[in-house]
Amino acid sequence: MTTTAARLDRDAVVRTAADLADREGWSAVTLSRVAKEVDRHVTSLYAHVQSLADLQRQVAVLAIDELTEQVWRAALGRVEGEALRAVAAVYRDFGRDHPGRSDAIAHAGLDDEVADHGRRLAEAVRAVFRSFGLDDERAAVAHGVFSATVIGLVRTDRGYVTLEDAVALFEVGLASGEWP
Repeated sequence: MTTTAARLDRDAVVRTAADLADREGWSAVTLSRVAKEVDRHVTSLYAHVQSLADLQRQVAVLAIDELTEQVWRAALGRVEGEALRAVAAVYRDFGRDHPGRSDAIAHAGLDDEVADHGRRLAEAVRAVFRSFGLDDERAAVAHGVFSATVIGLVRTDRGYVTLEDAVALFEVGLASGEWP
């Protein structure tokens, strides 16, 4: 059990839930479990979150923001293949290091708040694809395919297709101009 300071705020509740998800899985995130983690009665959480759904949405927003910061840092100053490999590595490492946060993103509904935070992440990834000369529409398609591929590989981690192999295929297609 995590002991917190006398004053508990929304950020502490959300971070505790995110850490719990990473440690024990997304299904472990319940109001009663989070209350236990912060050494409070479950009713005290309602001062910080409206419901379990609100808490889950806030964990997803936190995870998106954390991933976004890492993706922007990885892409900064890089273009084409170098940027693509760096971004793929961030997605892989984030998925491995934060499985609960990754699940939060995957289970997040697409309300306005989640969508707003997701746009900044999308912009970073799409900037990488634009560095290959893709227009905005093709960059958006490439982003969708790339994200699905990378996330799928991270989640299944079967070993018969590596992240590096998948990124290399993207690089060949993008560098050759043969991207559909």
